[in-house]
Amino acid sequence: MPPRRILSLWFPRLAAERVLRAEPGLAEAPLAVVAEACGALVLASLGAGAEAAGLGRGMTLGDARAILPGLVTRPADRLREGAFLAALARWAGRFSPRVAAEPPDGLMLDVTGCARLFGGEAG
Repeated sequence: MPPRRILSLWFPRLAAERVLRAEPGLAEAPLAVVAEACGALVLASLGAGAEAAGLGRGMTLGDARAILPGLVTRPADRLREGAFLAALARWAGRFSPRVAAEPPDGLMLDVTGCARLFGGEAG
């Protein structure tokens, strides 16, 4: 049996992408998904515009608004984000016989033997 080949996918913008799919009008706005951590509101996920403005995951909302007053925020919704990740896992099943969701924002795929179907690992 060949050695296992595991592909780990991390989606740092998963929550932000979920919001953008629900509210496409926010595509051009600097977007952050906010969650509570240790009694403070922190940025859990960022859109490309917010990252380009210098914001980072884990930054407090107050600091982020001081840097970028026009920041658009939405609250984190773990249930919807979990459903979005589960949908990605179902989609990834077409490329791998074994897919596992790694909440809150990752997938693990067993790609042993799958590379040949897509032109090899180099492809």
